Amino acid sequence: MNAIVTIDPKIIESIVTKGDLSGLREEQLVGYYNYRCSQVGLDPSAKPFDLLVLSGKKVLYANAGATQQLANLHGLSTQITNRERVEDVYLVSVRCTGKDGRSSENVGAVDIKGLAGEKLANALMKATTKAIRRTVLAHCGLGMLDETELETIPAQQVQKVDLPPLQTVLEGKHKLLIPDGNQARVHSSFDDEEEWQAGFFGMIGRIATSTKLDTEAKNAKLRELFRVNEPVYGAFVGHEANEFSRRVAESDCEQHLPKEEALVVEV
Repeated sequence: MNAIVTIDPKIIESIVTKGDLSGLREEQLVGYYNYRCSQVGLDPSAKPFDLLVLSGKKVLYANAGATQQLANLHGLSTQITNRERVEDVYLVSVRCTGKDGRSSENVGAVDIKGLAGEKLANALMKATTKAIRRTVLAHCGLGMLDETELETIPAQQVQKVDLPPLQTVLEGKHKLLIPDGNQARVHSSFDDEEEWQAGFFGMIGRIATSTKLDTEAKNAKLRELFRVNEPVYGAFVGHEANEFSRRVAESDCEQHLPKEEALVVEV
């Protein structure tokens, strides 16, 4: 279960009716950014989207980090199905396939007129990159520009804009942390205890059902998850660790594991 970040309906209405983000205040823009990340399970702290003004409208576009996260998160594989030259345009077709067997296809195209040597080689690689990114974004339902497409837009129509600090949306909210080396970073934030706990138990479920980790690794990740979030859940349960452990034990994360792989949660 992924943690869901809610967004004010008025913000959605503004985006739908006006078609751009220009009218949003800084905190609303950050809220929308986190909302878009949560829709597809992206980590907002990694800044998978960037902001630009395109023909007078402020929009988000996906950078390389977005497609990399999506491919890893959803276990996507890509395959080049065709390469061809049509006059002065080089085309690459890519198929993207998910774990569920569903696939999507898309095309990347670049102008290679008059190119030779290293410039031609770079253009051919760019066509492949563009095809892969477009296909991954389309497969995951993200209908937005990829950064490889910006070069095809006249320079006078594009103005890159700095994003406001993403942590501004976290002020006064309950933060769900995840381990990051010897430190911790914010994964998402919630308005109240109930939402935070839903996100926390969702994270436990994701660890428990991971097919890439053995039992020992899962237990280690769980211990780290509890450690970095101790100040938050400690406040919620009045530092009654046994009560919180009971709630974890009663959660549905363990039902996905064989009996001999039951998780041992230490708090």
